[in-house]
Amino acid sequence: FRKQYLIFFIVAVKIFFCVCFTLLDYYQSGRMLISLAQALGRIVLAGREMTRLSGFTARITEIQEVLKELNSGRYERTMVTQRIKDDSVEKIPLTPGRGKIIIADNIIKFEHIPLATPNGDILIRDLSFEVSSGTNVLVCGPNGCGKSSLFTECWERLELFFRQLTKPERGKLFYVPHEVFHDQVIYPDTHEDQKKKRTSDRVLKEYLDNVQLGHILEREGSWDRVQDWMDVLSGGEKQRMALARLFYNKPQFAILDECTSAVSVDVEDFICSHCRKVAGITLFTVSHRKSLWKGNYELKK
Repeated sequence: FRKQYLIFFIVAVKIFFCVCFTLLDYYQSGRMLISLAQALGRIVLAGREMTRLSGFTARITEIQEVLKELNSGRYERTMVTQRIKDDSVEKIPLTPGRGKIIIADNIIKFEHIPLATPNGDILIRDLSFEVSSGTNVLVCGPNGCGKSSLFTECWERLELFFRQLTKPERGKLFYVPHEVFHDQVIYPDTHEDQKKKRTSDRVLKEYLDNVQLGHILEREGSWDRVQDWMDVLSGGEKQRMALARLFYNKPQFAILDECTSAVSVDVEDFICSHCRKVAGITLFTVSHRKSLWKGNYELKK
């Protein structure tokens, strides 16, 4: 009887340990499978990141190649549709520095000049016109047609590829862009330059009053008040501040590139009239406002 119990006990212990080892193997196998699944997931994510990295690397390589071409004066589009379109028209040799700039007072003259972007897009193939001091010009047209490029060419921010451009020297040609980044009326002058011009703060206050910004000086209480003016001034106030700078600099010609879009019509009309009648500034204005068409402008589309 005791022998039978002993055999039963040995068999039970053996079965118990077998089951324990089986459960342990199952647990370890499960942990290994979980780790394998996590590793596979990380490999998939790593493959996706590698794909993105290769794309970024390819774009950087393309940018470096394009910059090298630009430095060497080579302009070539890579879009297939543009190549097909350009095959049917005569090519213009886009070689930087081929054009000639003549400095002369009281005149801006374009003579058969093509306007082109740095990547070779021809905006205007043959542009010729002349503007004498005293004749305001309003430039109209849809977005992307080359209105601003016309003035960046005149301001020497784009290369002159062909023919001849006559314009005043830089100190007599003032450009007011879409956005204003500085807060002082005397920009780009310093206080020493202001003293040399013998322009008092009272005169600067008059310029602010002309563009309806005199209340800002009264509100702040001092010319030396430090503020983050990009946040303090509204869009219309920034544009009027730029026009106050225009009155301070008093150039022969001024290029207003959509810089009155946030200004009311009556203020815009007063500023344009003041430029022409009082300050003697000839305006090149880029604007979509039809209210300016009835003013003293030579309209160009």
